[in-house]
Amino acid sequence: MKRRLATVSVATIAATVLMTSGCISGSSSPSSGDAPQTAAPGEKVSLTFSSYAFQDLTVKATQKIVDSWNSANPDIHIDYQKVDPNSVHDKLVTQFAGNQAPDIIHDESADIAGFSSQGFLADLTPLIPAELKSDVPASVWKSVTYGGKITGVPTIAQVYNLFANTESMSKAGITPPTADTPWTWDDLATNAKKLTTGGDVYGFAWGLKSPTAGLMSSGLAFDGTYFSGDDTKPDISVTSKELEVPNRVKAMIDAKTMAPNSISLSGTDVLPGFFGGKYGLVMAGNYVEAQIEAKAPQGFNWTMLPLLKGTNQNQAANPQTLSVAKQSKHPAEAMKFIAYFMKAENLAKIAEGDALIPVSTSAAAIVKTDLGSKHGWDAILGSASSLVDPPWNKATKFPQWKSETATPAFQEFLAGKIDSAALQQRLTDGWKKISS
Repeated sequence: MKRRLATVSVATIAATVLMTSGCISGSSSPSSGDAPQTAAPGEKVSLTFSSYAFQDLTVKATQKIVDSWNSANPDIHIDYQKVDPNSVHDKLVTQFAGNQAPDIIHDESADIAGFSSQGFLADLTPLIPAELKSDVPASVWKSVTYGGKITGVPTIAQVYNLFANTESMSKAGITPPTADTPWTWDDLATNAKKLTTGGDVYGFAWGLKSPTAGLMSSGLAFDGTYFSGDDTKPDISVTSKELEVPNRVKAMIDAKTMAPNSISLSGTDVLPGFFGGKYGLVMAGNYVEAQIEAKAPQGFNWTMLPLLKGTNQNQAANPQTLSVAKQSKHPAEAMKFIAYFMKAENLAKIAEGDALIPVSTSAAAIVKTDLGSKHGWDAILGSASSLVDPPWNKATKFPQWKSETATPAFQEFLAGKIDSAALQQRLTDGWKKISS
């Protein structure tokens, strides 16, 4: 089905202003569900597919998948629509409210929680092929399951890992960790001190201008879950476990072994200092690997290190996803394309383009063959087993709490404006306020 997008009415736009965290006003409900589930014999179907892929290699890989599908499946045409990655959520809010959503939607698991709870995404559980279901770990499927319904097929995911200047480590007499003997957070603090030589040379940097996602995901390694209880209305719990990573980061800032300007930098703003020898180790989402590959000066030697260990190496599973709008009249055909997108050779190219981890074991095997141990890729691919579904993933008001409470509170704590007790109180009170 090819949609003709109508002009969104003023009333609809006004309604979207009232929506928060993916929750759409009840006045704009999903379609009744009486649409046909499969195309009639001989019927030609056209489906819209919106994707926020933006890196050149990923866009090219996505276009190639769409083109090869369209060539092999003339009766099910895919119309590929590129979306600004910074406006995915707001655009979907408007599209759902106006009954104009794409058939196939590229998003991420944390963002589809609200849309799922409002019934705007189709239940894919009965449509997912058995071979696809078994190719993805159960822990990752859990991250896209809401109220017992799978509303997104996970594709690629990121972790927060250390990038190391191997020459700096060698000069400091530091032996790189291995997948079998990963560094602990204590090891990071010790080695950051060894790599700090004075002046403007610091052992460690982490772009924490937007700190919440990284700190919370890393906190899972100390069993810091932040939330518990019912998915629809979880309770917050900020204990010593949740404060473990923020306290350790603040301690390194205070010890001057972590670059003090980290709290004003984005995840990629640390790269010039990394390339220039100012930071021996940097923490970032592993997608930064693609930018290091493209921008590192000639002769710069670096690698990715295995995930840091607390009591475990867990991090948050927040994979990118492919969903089908409940409004779509052809979910079965949409799933056929999603299954094609998820073929090992296709997903491997998407993952390599974005420098992210493919969630399927078959695609990961191809990436491992293609990249081997280059720049520590083998350790990063192996970290897929450490991805867990965090309790906040399904909290529909989490994005609001993150932006209004957590981010400014973490920023003030790391800047020394409040202490850990005040941080604990701010995080707790902020959640209670918006969830009451």
